[in-house]
Amino acid sequence: MPKAYFVNKREAARAFNSDDDDDDDELEQLDLDAIYQKDMVLFCIDAGPSMHRIDPITNTSPLYSALKAAASLMQKKLISSPHDHVGVLIFNCAETLFRSAKPGEYYKGSYELQSVRQVNVPDTYNLKALLHEAESDPKHLQDVLPPAEKQMRVDWALANAGVAMVAAANAGSKRVFWITDNDDPHPMSIDPKATKARRACLDKMNEFRKIGVRIEPFFINPNNATGPSQASSSDLTRGFEINKFYADVFAHYDDDREDDEESFHRPRLPAGFGRTAAEQLKGQEVKRSLWDSAVRFQELEDDIATRETPKRVVFNIRFELAALDPPPEPSSAENGAGEAEQRLPQARTRGRKWQIGVKGYSLVSRSTKGNTVKVIVDDECGELKEVVTHQHYIDANTGKPLSKEQVIPAFQFGNSSSLRGQVTFTPQELKSIKSFGMLPCLKLIGFRNRDELLKFEWNVKHAYFIYPSDIEWKGSRKTFTALLKSMLSKNKVGLGLFMPRQNVVPVFVAIVPQEEEVSEDGQQLIAPGMHIITLPYADDVRDVPTNLLSTADAKDEQIDKAVAFIERYQKKQPFNPDHYPNPALNHHYSVLMATAFQEPVPAAPTDLTVPQYATIKKRTAHLIQEWHDAIDQDPRLSMVAASSKQPKTSTSVRKTTFEDDTEIMDLWERGKLSAYTVAELKSVCDFYRLDNKGRKPDLLVRIDAWIRKQRKGEA
Repeated sequence: MPKAYFVNKREAARAFNSDDDDDDDELEQLDLDAIYQKDMVLFCIDAGPSMHRIDPITNTSPLYSALKAAASLMQKKLISSPHDHVGVLIFNCAETLFRSAKPGEYYKGSYELQSVRQVNVPDTYNLKALLHEAESDPKHLQDVLPPAEKQMRVDWALANAGVAMVAAANAGSKRVFWITDNDDPHPMSIDPKATKARRACLDKMNEFRKIGVRIEPFFINPNNATGPSQASSSDLTRGFEINKFYADVFAHYDDDREDDEESFHRPRLPAGFGRTAAEQLKGQEVKRSLWDSAVRFQELEDDIATRETPKRVVFNIRFELAALDPPPEPSSAENGAGEAEQRLPQARTRGRKWQIGVKGYSLVSRSTKGNTVKVIVDDECGELKEVVTHQHYIDANTGKPLSKEQVIPAFQFGNSSSLRGQVTFTPQELKSIKSFGMLPCLKLIGFRNRDELLKFEWNVKHAYFIYPSDIEWKGSRKTFTALLKSMLSKNKVGLGLFMPRQNVVPVFVAIVPQEEEVSEDGQQLIAPGMHIITLPYADDVRDVPTNLLSTADAKDEQIDKAVAFIERYQKKQPFNPDHYPNPALNHHYSVLMATAFQEPVPAAPTDLTVPQYATIKKRTAHLIQEWHDAIDQDPRLSMVAASSKQPKTSTSVRKTTFEDDTEIMDLWERGKLSAYTVAELKSVCDFYRLDNKGRKPDLLVRIDAWIRKQRKGEA
């Protein structure tokens, strides 16, 4: 058999390890280009005269703030969700530019600053460059995006937004961020077509609902840009009055909070908001602040931060519940088949198996740095281009290329390097050996009581969450729900055999049911489903150390002192891992973004995981010291210390013995005999039957003289 090697070592390692058993979630085959995983966002920003007014405090305009929010979103999505799409559409503008649509498909007055497409560095860099110029010259945006002389109809702007969204690729989530500070674009007393514009807006909103596009308003206070000296206190507290025009369009009203007294103190959320936004807005008494741009832009930042690690479907397999009874006798085959269909009306039988479809989600995954990309500078344009690598096999003896079918995996058996000492397997045989001939599925073996099957020390890997899917097997939801309710009512846990994908070794798992939990206001807190917990093998579980099997119980006084400092430093809010990002990973991406956008590289990472030692010492130092004093005064501590003391072993007991003088002669010939310790030199003297008394130099001289004498006698 010819010997083969790869011309690319990195590709060779990847090719040979492609079939290895690796349970890391980052190596699972995820379809990142799937439609249901993409998020499409279009910033639809008003460029009217009021949006260009400069705030004397910040020296910026509302239009600058809106574009800055768009640039921030694009920059964060480059790292967190690089497959998402973002676009920027300016309406109520004097100039008209629409790259993604043909003439006649859109209304005039809209400027497509960026079409809806996948986020990339050039688009983000251009938008940030525009913002940098606006910082040096506040009126730069007014020159680039001049406002229209006449107010553009809102329904026309909505129609243009719909054209931009339809022209883009499909996505699972489609959102339009509507940003404006004009709360009455079509006044009833001035604009004769105000009623017509309102009705047209409602029709456009219905069209958006049909195509699955959600409109999220970001309303800016029209009085903030005028400055404190130019606006009265009543105007500043009035804010954006949504009831003038946009109340019917977006189905939100300022007077909703007057329906009950509780809603005045606890603001309700617009459609599409979850509990995270509710907790962040807790304590705000004015409901209209929910549409204020200052609050909404901050919510947008928090929303992107919590979506840095999206929960994706990692496997879509079948769930085998049971094997059906053998077919009945031929004489009663028709009756038996009819009874089987009646017994299992919600499950599909295939190959005499009762199975349903489930999807698996990884709720916890490790965030790692992206793979490096090899690039080269193009001599023609001077840009960096990715190097395309190809792999092929080369015969080590003849140098001729080999096909992939000619290379057979072999394992060395024994000491012989010939072909007789190599055991070969075909790729199909290797897959069959690793998977035991099993196809990817979750097979239910039986049920056990919850206390009998699960132990805390058996948790060797994070769990998966499974949910039924009716796409391939109809009736999977009904069957899954019936099984879930039965397991919860009987307090049972399933035992199964789990193989999520090809080329992995099946493992035994515990199938733990989870009941749905709903809050008082009807929002779902915990979804119903099942968790798959990987069970360890016998050699994965270690015995508990003997010194921990029996420990003394603490006294009530010691427990009270421990509770005192624990309660003193206990946080009121529950732990949220999103508030503690990985410092090394964030610093890595910060350096990448700074290099890509030609910005200063950050000096050191910001580590929020470092404990606040000063605060801990200030709050609980004296309580911790009191607890230590209570432990030190316990008389049982001295007894434990006395029993744990080990008798000292004398160094004279440990003695080196030599069976032959091969090692001694080797060190003597190299002049390294002094590397021996005094105890070892005395053992050498005992081996040669010499006097072992004296210091190390005396012993070395004595041994050297004896060896030289022996060498002369032999000569």
